[in-house]
Amino acid sequence: MTDEKKNSLEGRPFMGVMFDCCKVYVRVYQNKEGTHYRGRCPRCLRQITFVVGDAGDKNRFWRAK
Repeated sequence: MTDEKKNSLEGRPFMGVMFDCCKVYVRVYQNKEGTHYRGRCPRCLRQITFVVGDAGDKNRFWRAK
């Protein structure tokens, strides 16, 4: 990982997501604007998006079925 990319991820909020499709765990990082989290399964490339809202959830770990 380049120093520039590493520095851009430091301190950014993330959620842990277990993709049941391929049994893979990844971190999904919040975008720079703070409006959502977006990630994908590294094996099958299935995408997932979590919207940040006022009535959010404190849970930091999720399963994508």
